[in-house]
Amino acid sequence: MNINTGNTSSTFSFDEWEKSALIELGTLQNRVSKALLKYQGSADKAALGESAGRYMKELRTAVTHIIKATPAIQQKVDEIADMLHLMAHFSGITFDE
Repeated sequence: MNINTGNTSSTFSFDEWEKSALIELGTLQNRVSKALLKYQGSADKAALGESAGRYMKELRTAVTHIIKATPAIQQKVDEIADMLHLMAHFSGITFDE
């Protein structure tokens, strides 16, 4: 998943913004990881599919707020997207690209 690389002026430093974006993405990544671990214990494909869809929507929303695709942010987005595609595969759903 590629993210916006446009420029926007802001009242705080880019480093602070990048750190905040990485924290937000890290939080989402942790929730996705927990959903995958939960699936290992229950094997409920319908619930996993619902979680995958919900988290993909959250990722897409988060990506719309990203003003510059730094390597660290792009890596985090790619890691989350990979996990979500794995969840989708396990559950039998597909994402609209």
